[in-house]
Amino acid sequence: MEHTLILTDKPEVGKTIARIISADKRGNGYMAGGGYIVTWTFGNMLSLAMPKDYGKARVERKDFPLVPRPFQLMVKHVRTDSGWIPDINAVKQLKVIEKLLPECSRIIAATDASREGELLFRQLYRYLGCSQPVLRLWISSLTEQAVREGMKRMQPLEMYDGLFLAGDSRAKADWLLGMNASYALCRATGLGNHSLGRVQTPVLAAISGRYRDRENHIASDSWHIYVSTAKEGIPFKLRSVDTFHDRDRAEEFHRDCSHAGSLRITTVTRWVKELPPPALYSLGELQKDAGRYYGLTVCEVHDIAQSLYEKKLISYPRTSCRTLSPDVAAMLPDIMGKMLAWDGLKAYVQEAAIDCTRLPEQVIGCDSTAHPAIIATGVCPGRLELDRREMQVYLLVVGRMLETFMPPCKVECTTVDAVCAALRFRADTFRIVEQGWHGIFGRKGDIAPEDAVFLTLPDISAGETLPVPACSLVRRRSLPPPPYTDAQLVEYMEKAGLGTSSTRAAILHTLLDRKYIRYSGKYIVPTRKGLYIYETVRSMKIADPSLTSGWEAQLEDMEQGKLAQETFLKEVSRLAGEVTDEIFRLCGSKGEKSEDDTV
Repeated sequence: MEHTLILTDKPEVGKTIARIISADKRGNGYMAGGGYIVTWTFGNMLSLAMPKDYGKARVERKDFPLVPRPFQLMVKHVRTDSGWIPDINAVKQLKVIEKLLPECSRIIAATDASREGELLFRQLYRYLGCSQPVLRLWISSLTEQAVREGMKRMQPLEMYDGLFLAGDSRAKADWLLGMNASYALCRATGLGNHSLGRVQTPVLAAISGRYRDRENHIASDSWHIYVSTAKEGIPFKLRSVDTFHDRDRAEEFHRDCSHAGSLRITTVTRWVKELPPPALYSLGELQKDAGRYYGLTVCEVHDIAQSLYEKKLISYPRTSCRTLSPDVAAMLPDIMGKMLAWDGLKAYVQEAAIDCTRLPEQVIGCDSTAHPAIIATGVCPGRLELDRREMQVYLLVVGRMLETFMPPCKVECTTVDAVCAALRFRADTFRIVEQGWHGIFGRKGDIAPEDAVFLTLPDISAGETLPVPACSLVRRRSLPPPPYTDAQLVEYMEKAGLGTSSTRAAILHTLLDRKYIRYSGKYIVPTRKGLYIYETVRSMKIADPSLTSGWEAQLEDMEQGKLAQETFLKEVSRLAGEVTDEIFRLCGSKGEKSEDDTV
């Protein structure tokens, strides 16, 4: 009997799909039944080959830049005490898949619906010498409804050639820059093998640069004068508009204000801001908020979101989109109805004005071919055991959906300007008029700056004179820039165009594994090893985020058939040559005594 092979990139995803299609016969590394065989990989089990696999066991200066023609694949390797060896689990599972292939007349690619997932499948298909026709399963959640609907609208694999070319090009370009820079640094310095990369090195440079800025910071002092006043029993403070950098002058004005005894109101300005609900979560925004509110790291949120996806609680998490496609948006009211029936939301919903029939226009905008923003699927946790961190991330996603369906938050802002002893003073206060979406979590930092004063002022008019019973002089010492937190680093990487939503966690994981960075509480700091790399390459192109800042736009053009892969990789090869030339020019003298060493 001929079967259809379904290949996923994770055992949990494969077993979920197998259950839905009644492939309930368990085998060694696969499930079977109903004419299907469902098997899986353990993530990326293949990688691009190393220089030694191309006959470059000894890399000389004349060999640079290293440009394989063609690129080859090898089984993923892992580091052991005796060196790098093939991953035994990958080897075993590859043999399982290879043995199953002859029994199948066609294949369904059910790997991650992304560039990375597309590349994983195509590499495996090529490595195992497959020839069967392939259909692509493209889904954004693992609910039974999503899987069954996805099975009905599968497309030939060729429809995703552009996506594969973009993923393949990025992998080869990363190899060309990373491998050439790493091997060149080793050859030029003779100080051992240190890993460089077109994304990881600029990220390390940002972390290390901030660390050095802290070390080199020279503190300076400034002074502000505060006056206290009150009306109708409501006390409040005003701060001097001018900042003083001369202590004697500040003390002189402080004495004048202390003796004045009163201040005169010059202007009172009130206005109401209407703040619309925030957009739905992308992975980057979810990582920022989970780090900000719960102290979770980028890597932790990435893994937790993947776990929630595999438990069918949220949609596909590795997305950079914050809106929904029209077809997904049409399902949102029904999903919201299911969520509101869940007892776990009672503490958040209470008497909130949530209208599930009102579909906000701002949530629609995502292209139907892209992954939509992260939303709940309508499957409630129920008897699923979520640990504390999983529940925190899950409630962030659900809470954001609730906020989307709620009215704007209205905040009254008041600015009071006054004069005391010829010095100008000001107070800025905020007051929530209507909670709206803000009532879900009630975090005031979401609607006003961290140092904002939330206070309901009495009626004050210009021209009034109010008493000043107290006056204070406050010295402030400038602080060095703090090390990056996870949320700040994600924001930096987004602005610098470094990595994507699906790869940023892996980049940080790589830097941690290579002991280039470490966590100090909630902050990310470089290690001595990381600082050595930074000091060595800080002035080089490989450490400059702008070196490859335009790559993502080019890869998107490639997805749409507007740019040829050959054109892109030719330019990358040229860039790799420039990078290696620079490394040898700046570091070459350090490695002259080791010219006969092998890399």
